[in-house]
Amino acid sequence: MEELTLAHDGTLRLNNAAITDVISCLSNKVVLEDGVTLRSFFSLFSAYPDVLRLNLFLQGACSDAAACKDSGCTTEEFTHLELYRQLEMTGAPGTPEMNIHTLVRGINNTGRHELRFFRLESLLDMPFSLGQMRHVLFGDRTSELYCNTTFSLFEVIEGIAWELSFQGGSPTCSLRR
Repeated sequence: MEELTLAHDGTLRLNNAAITDVISCLSNKVVLEDGVTLRSFFSLFSAYPDVLRLNLFLQGACSDAAACKDSGCTTEEFTHLELYRQLEMTGAPGTPEMNIHTLVRGINNTGRHELRFFRLESLLDMPFSLGQMRHVLFGDRTSELYCNTTFSLFEVIEGIAWELSFQGGSPTCSLRR
């Protein structure tokens, strides 16, 4: 699989050449250059507006990001943001079910934390990384397994859009992921 590199400024490169048709690259593996932040993805959305059609929420998120300061949008609560994949097998006893979620969480020394109670203006300039796959069987967190994985551009964009769609949510609404 060819690697698509996202730069800090939101530009994409494939085989060291600038991308012009982003839709044809959605299935490519994404690699992040050093210094990529959540704001880098909003720069990507501006540079390649075709990706906004992937998720109706993205246009509103871009408007919210444009209203934020140009720099310094961080929180001391996290060291960085991480996109990771979670694979859960549930349903025992009963009909087994396999669910795969792509999530973005704030990372600090106590673990992974939901972002929905943090405003976009405190997250945009946080360093961003691609994490591992977390595998959980029947909710048994004592035997969870972490595996290396890859993410396509589509998965990264959809994961960010999914997570940011919960911004400003109620504390009583929890997905428990």
